[in-house]
Amino acid sequence: MTDEEWAFFEPFVIETGPRRGRRPRDHRLVLDGVFWIARTGAAWRDLHSHFGAWNSVYRQFRRWTQAGLWDVMLEAMNETGAGHASVQMIDSTIIRAHQHAAGALKGAADQGLGRSRGGFSTKIHLRCNARGLPVAVCLSGGQVSDVKGYAPVMNQPGPKPRVLLADKGYDADFILADLEARGVAAVIPAKRNRKVQPVIDGCIYALRNQVERCFSKLKHSRRLATRYDKTADSFLGFDLVASIRLSIRHFVYTA
Repeated sequence: MTDEEWAFFEPFVIETGPRRGRRPRDHRLVLDGVFWIARTGAAWRDLHSHFGAWNSVYRQFRRWTQAGLWDVMLEAMNETGAGHASVQMIDSTIIRAHQHAAGALKGAADQGLGRSRGGFSTKIHLRCNARGLPVAVCLSGGQVSDVKGYAPVMNQPGPKPRVLLADKGYDADFILADLEARGVAAVIPAKRNRKVQPVIDGCIYALRNQVERCFSKLKHSRRLATRYDKTADSFLGFDLVASIRLSIRHFVYTA
């Protein structure tokens, strides 16, 4: 990462106050290792020795993920106003899961894996702003419909939209009612079976391509293009890492 990008990350990962115990690791190098894994899609054991021992970087990534650090960073990026948050769009994409993604310890936790037409998969539900920058991300099994994924992603922390754009997959009475209750104008084309076909503004709806572009940019991180992680929180962690990297590049180099 560049010095400008590190200036954003440093306050989140460097502990302040009196130092106790062993000397702290080079967190900038550890972050670079996490970014390298996210970008290349390599296995943790194949992490380049330049970044240190792979298991040390992995454990630190897990600590940050379980502590909710990536969520805090994304929320901080949203608070900078890097984008037009008044107009937002929502969509989802299916990610094929590698065979190694199966086998997490059995328990009550939902690992966001399921069977869809695409096979063994995970679905990413995304809300982004008019600049195509991620606002909120959540996961579900690949078989979960867009309608069922609406509430989880809309209830995530983030700036409130005034206008929400979505495709026909989100045309449901309860979604339209929920948006009206939130004071959000819905720009959602109606399905063919709806008796009353509402008229939508085609110029505004054309902005919905930003969410498709956002997915395309996020999938440049090969760790997202295919799911290798057994646990949902690790895979979501990489989703958030890629989202933060996408947002910070806009903030650092265009703001």
